[in-house]
Amino acid sequence: MIKPTILLLLVFGVSGYSLLNHYHKTHFPLHRSNGYHTFFKSTSVGLFAFLISAFIFLLISEVATLCDINVDLGHWFLTEVLLFSHVEKHWVAIVDISTITFFMSIVLPWLIYKLFDREHLLEDEFLKDADSPEFSRLFHRSNKTGLPILFTMSDRKVYIGYIYEIQAKIQSNDIYILPVMAGYRDKDNLKFIEVTPYESVIKNIENEKKLELLDNLNSLALDEVSRDKLLEYSSVLYEAWDKFLVALPLREITYAHLHDLSHEQNFKLGEEALRSSVKTQ
Repeated sequence: MIKPTILLLLVFGVSGYSLLNHYHKTHFPLHRSNGYHTFFKSTSVGLFAFLISAFIFLLISEVATLCDINVDLGHWFLTEVLLFSHVEKHWVAIVDISTITFFMSIVLPWLIYKLFDREHLLEDEFLKDADSPEFSRLFHRSNKTGLPILFTMSDRKVYIGYIYEIQAKIQSNDIYILPVMAGYRDKDNLKFIEVTPYESVIKNIENEKKLELLDNLNSLALDEVSRDKLLEYSSVLYEAWDKFLVALPLREITYAHLHDLSHEQNFKLGEEALRSSVKTQ
């Protein structure tokens, strides 16, 4: 028969890994670890889960004794499934507690994330994590403030846009942005030269689609409230932006920063005034 220590290490490792993998705050640190680090993390958490399960097992045993219930899952599994003719009490207890531990490591995260959006929490944790790929914290800041980011690429191309999609995994290669403006930096003074006004072009396309959609809705003889609501939530208007998504390789981004378009003109005026004062000196 397998030694109890080997079985316990297996229970600790599998249940602990499951808990760490499902919990959003430990998911990425777990996947960054390897070898003995992963083993020790998983078994330590699994040991803690096993101790809690042992306490639960004692409570269930007391309740079963008081209610005169003789059903024992561990005993049934060892005698009826594995066909052992004689089993010791400690083996029955180990199987019972291990079953509770496995059950808890799977069901507990499932219950928690029924109340919370795990995908959103994982994305948020990935962007805040200091060990995530470069610029992740900046992406998180952009996501929270609603401000676009100005990206300067290694070939001096410049994109200003909103984060559309980030691969929330350890090795991320690129990001997708909804561009607002694109251009390049002058090779001599690195001044940003605007070339492609994505925002105005896309808005023109959006307005054309809106007029076309409005004509179609008017032909249905809808009341004004229903028509405006359908117009507001129509996916046709958002598809105009999806067609202009730009994928930026993370390795090609030289630097990036938040870019508040509402203050862009103020900065330009300030720069002109500074240049004028330098010339007069």
